[in-house]
Amino acid sequence: MKLRNFLYLNTKIVEDYISAIDGYTYYEEAQAITNSSENTAKGSLGVKIVSREGSHSGKTSKEIKRSVKISDAAKFDKIYKYLQSESEDESLKYYEFLTEEIYEELDRDDFIEVLTTSRFSKTKELTDSVKKVADLAAVIQGITDQKILDEEATEAINGFSSLGKLSSKKEISCVFEFNDGKYPLIAYLDESYFRCEQDNFVGQAYVLCKILRKIPKGSSVKLDELFDDIKSMPLNRKQRRKMPKNMDNPDIMRDVIKGPAMVIIPIAVYQ
Repeated sequence: MKLRNFLYLNTKIVEDYISAIDGYTYYEEAQAITNSSENTAKGSLGVKIVSREGSHSGKTSKEIKRSVKISDAAKFDKIYKYLQSESEDESLKYYEFLTEEIYEELDRDDFIEVLTTSRFSKTKELTDSVKKVADLAAVIQGITDQKILDEEATEAINGFSSLGKLSSKKEISCVFEFNDGKYPLIAYLDESYFRCEQDNFVGQAYVLCKILRKIPKGSSVKLDELFDDIKSMPLNRKQRRKMPKNMDNPDIMRDVIKGPAMVIIPIAVYQ
């Protein structure tokens, strides 16, 4: 059995897969535990000169019934073993890097386990860093009663914080990269499934995932484009002419993942 420290676990997917494998979903199971004990009785029987010591032993048992909750880790382990038990062609594959040949053989809906290093999008990294600076300045100001940030810096921080809230998507864009930097994996994580602080999530870990689609060479994916919602608005021709021609992210926040790459659905990220 592999023991895992989960950094991210999509419990909805886990429940769906368990339901498909078993035909039902269960949260608890009954266990019966039998405890046995041995009692020994000793006595002394004597008639005048003759003395005899005897013993008598008997066994008793007690059954204890209890309900136990099936842990998410146990459910995941069952899915993992199920994927490993498939036929050789469909069995779960593990990769620490990808080659062109492997990339071409992988298809949509394939399950793979990879060892990669994760990072969030540049937009999230920047807005998170700015928030930390603001929080630190507030703490220092509270201790020393001295204003650390001037009005111009405060205005800039508020502006960056507002940029991070522009996106209507609730998912967190993430890139999983192999050591050689080739064939990056793009994912959109649900914040409610994190099992650790997001600062501790970034770094090397194993990922069990399902391939959603492949990004061929010559194509690319832009992460966290701030003006995507505006671009998708149903504007007429006159309104579109008034819109700026370039509505891409500023250079400092531009994050473009070029193919060949893959978009994946992470089931779990663990160490």
